[in-house]
Order: sequence, then C-alpha cells, then structure tokens
Amino acid sequence: MKFILSVIGAAAIAAALTYFSLNSRDARHLQEAQALRAALETKQSELLGYTKYTTLITAGKQALAGQMSLLAAKVTREEGVTQVVERNLLPGLTSTGTVAIWYSAEYSFGFDLTPDQYDVRPVPGGIEVAVKRPRLVATPAVANLRHKILTGGVLTDEKAAALKLQQEAAANVLKQGQAMATEPAIMALCEKKLVEFLRTFLQKQPGVTTVPFITVVYR
Repeated sequence: MKFILSVIGAAAIAAALTYFSLNSRDARHLQEAQALRAALETKQSELLGYTKYTTLITAGKQALAGQMSLLAAKVTREEGVTQVVERNLLPGLTSTGTVAIWYSAEYSFGFDLTPDQYDVRPVPGGIEVAVKRPRLVATPAVANLRHKILTGGVLTDEKAAALKLQQEAAANVLKQGQAMATEPAIMALCEKKLVEFLRTFLQKQPGVTTVPFITVVYR
C-alpha cells in the first residue's frame, strides 16, 4: 500500500511539475509574443510617421517658395579702406597724405526659391533639396560710416579723398558681397537655415513623427 501511495504521489508531483513547466513556458511565450507585438506596432507607427513626410514634400516646397527674405543668412562685417593722397608740388617734389574710412556692412545671402529654380525630392535615406548656389538676395547696407586723416600733406585734400571713398563704399561692398557668396562658411550658413526651416515645417504636420536626414545639393 505504501508503495502504491508513493507511486501515486510521485506521479502527482511529476504531473504538477509538468503542468507548472508547461504553464511557465506558455507564460514566457505569451510575454514574448506580447513584446513582439508591441515592438511591431511601434515599428509600424514609426514607419507610418517616417513615410508620411513623402506626401508632404510638395507642401514643403510650396512653403519654401517666397521665403527668400525670411531665410536669408545675414552677415555683418567691419570693413576699412586706407588711401594715400598725393600731390605734385614741383617737378620731382611730391607731397603725400593718408586717409582711412571704416564702416559696417550687412550682407544678406540666400537661395533663389522661385518655384522653377529649386526642387525638393525624396531620395534613399532622406530628403534632398536641389538648389543653385547662394547669392546676394539684397543690396548690402553700409552703416556707421566714418573717416580719419592719418597723415596730412602739403596742399593735399584728404577730406575730398575721404568723401570719395565714402561714396565708393556702396559699390565696394556689393562687389565684396558677390565674392563672399562662394565662401564655404556662407554656403554652410545658408544651407543650415534652409534645412532648419524645412525640418520644422515637416515636424509640425499631422501624422509626421520622424523627419529623415535633409541634404542640400547644388545644380
């Protein structure tokens, strides 16, 4: 009898352990399945948000159009010009003076954002904005114009020379600004403002949770 009871008890314990093992395995599988389902739902949500932006690229291009002045990268530089003024008093006798002017020049650089001059398109891994290279988008402004006579000569007109330099300042900064537009630092600044505007616009659109990498390329 004791032997039979022992066998029955062992069988009951084995059955209980098997049941516990199966339940534990099922529970673990259930947890894994739930975790996998949650991960898939999250990934699907991310993918939906990621691909949503492709339907908004046209709207993004329209938003960029007409924003040339708002997206302008403004750069202020202190400029200065020194000039030697000469006057021939007698054959072989020359008098010289020196005059200098200083001023602040504000330059505005940006891209041509008229509709037919640029494009916004999806590419593998992100968004690409194809534009022409930056340019001056406004006439440079000259401010805080001042002059100083550094040295005076005999019968030399340093004041007239300074006035002429001041009058030429506007033309000089225009030429200077056109050259500056090709500087890597200016191009990088313009690109940054353009990318930030487009990214912010897309992030604010309903259903967009992720905006991919945006690059600027030149035509």
